[in-house]
Amino acid sequence: MNPTRLPDHPAFLRLEPAEKDILMNASETWEAPAGSTLYHPGDSGEDLLMVLSGRLEYGDRNPGDRRWMAGELWGEDRLENPEPLERPIVAAEDSTWLRWSRTALSALLAGYPRLSVNLAPVGNDAGDTVSGLASLPRSARTAGVPHTRRSSLRPAAAGLFLALAGVVAVSLAGISLDFLPPSAPLAAPALFGGWFLVFLFVRLFTEYSIDPDAVASRTFDWSRFAVESRNVPLDRIQGVEIERHGILRRILGYGSVILKTSALEGELVIRDITAPDLLAAEISRLREAGSRREESRVRETLRKSLEGSGLAAGVPRLLRTAGHIPDAGSSGEIRFRKSLAVLASRMILPVLLMVLPLVFADDIAGLLTGTLDLSAGIIRMAALLPFFWAWYRFEDWRNDSFQVSGGYAVDLYRKPLGLKENRSQVDLVSVQNIRTEQKGPFPVLFRYGDVVLVTAGGASDTVFRNVSRPWRVQQALFRAREEGLRRLEEGRMEERREDFLRFAEALDQIRNN
Repeated sequence: MNPTRLPDHPAFLRLEPAEKDILMNASETWEAPAGSTLYHPGDSGEDLLMVLSGRLEYGDRNPGDRRWMAGELWGEDRLENPEPLERPIVAAEDSTWLRWSRTALSALLAGYPRLSVNLAPVGNDAGDTVSGLASLPRSARTAGVPHTRRSSLRPAAAGLFLALAGVVAVSLAGISLDFLPPSAPLAAPALFGGWFLVFLFVRLFTEYSIDPDAVASRTFDWSRFAVESRNVPLDRIQGVEIERHGILRRILGYGSVILKTSALEGELVIRDITAPDLLAAEISRLREAGSRREESRVRETLRKSLEGSGLAAGVPRLLRTAGHIPDAGSSGEIRFRKSLAVLASRMILPVLLMVLPLVFADDIAGLLTGTLDLSAGIIRMAALLPFFWAWYRFEDWRNDSFQVSGGYAVDLYRKPLGLKENRSQVDLVSVQNIRTEQKGPFPVLFRYGDVVLVTAGGASDTVFRNVSRPWRVQQALFRAREEGLRRLEEGRMEERREDFLRFAEALDQIRNN
């Protein structure tokens, strides 16, 4: 049984026909005879399965355990927080199923945001999921996820305590110092009020999110008036530290968590978080779970290679591999341009110099009478000069583009009239981190900024400057980078797979002799 269309299921109820075709193309088709083991204890089990025929169940089945019949999904509740399996999963009958790996599903949902929305769980009043998947990978969700955290409000309590202490101290000083005005005790609350407004403003642009794959942050730097976002994969975190300076921080129970990373940027600081010890413990737990999942994935890949070699009987068999799914609206290439707000700022002056002579030509000619005898027609013709200037600036903006193609991030710049051309590129596999920066109120207001690619080996960073919605560019670059890393890892695994197959063949020959 090898279907060509996605079977009907409540989880796919809201999908459009084109979205069903995309999801079907991203799946693999497998079959296994009765008694075959799909997953062993300790396997990562980071898959979503849809049973097409037969029945799946636990290998060490107990009374009351669930069985997965034809038309049912296995693994949808494990997509958000995957953990290594504790019990085996076997085929109780000759079975076939569709398989989506969690990695491929995350990339698919991130590349097609509408698909992610239509697969999001929708429940009824009883709390049961009636449409969509029971859970989704957190990394595939859109902004505003419930796992996003903000810095603690408790520093405001510390500031209020200091303000009250300042009022008491100034009041006591005023008893013995006659030159202090009666309103002097109000200085401390006034300072606290100004500080509190700044604190709320900074907190509005500061948030953190933790998921089984990465730690993401968005912070506001008041000294540079800049918003910066970073995303650090858990496998790049080398250590977790907790910082609590001062008695008030310990009393109020907040502090900072410092993540030591392997990137050149050194560390990621999650500042002023409530219960930082719990957050540090959660990150450490996710790191350990990620390490176990990685070990499980390697073991599963090697086992599937040996199973596919024909040396073992009664094992699952791959019938159809997944097709290639490019990013939405692209054909393997993603292109970005600088923000339209940047173009508008460059066009204001030449457009004004072009429009004013056209509209007020008669008035300008009258003002110049007796000084320069210029007719209104000549003044209108003078508008051609700023028109050329406006055209030059537009072409300069249009020719400055950024693209992702073939595993490389490319900065392509061409001046109008062929005066200059510059092309620089960086291999995304060598990129250690990608962050965004929005410096100043206008970039924040008009939603544009820089995307900085931090490269390994001490090379200078590559910067995509003034791109529109830099967080979307960052996500696209991360997806392309992860795809490059996945292809690189697949190449390495293929080499190891061939070595193990040769070893297995040699071992089989020895046993036969």
